[in-house]
Amino acid sequence: MAYRLRLPHGMKQLHLVFNVVKLTPAPDNPITGRKMEDHPPPVVIDGEAEWKVEEILDSRWYRKRFQYLIK
Repeated sequence: MAYRLRLPHGMKQLHLVFNVVKLTPAPDNPITGRKMEDHPPPVVIDGEAEWKVEEILDSRWYRKRFQYLIK
């Protein structure tokens, strides 16, 4: 009772065959008491989705471009 997996190239160091006991479905909500946030739907302007930004919390330079953490 084993499964053979097709893994991405970056995971070649893992063994491709796993016992059934090791492969169990993930729980729907692994952290009890946590509720998922519902994000507001985007506003479509000129055919592009846009969201209202309340505040820019942080920014960083990553792979030759800026990334922003927004609220």
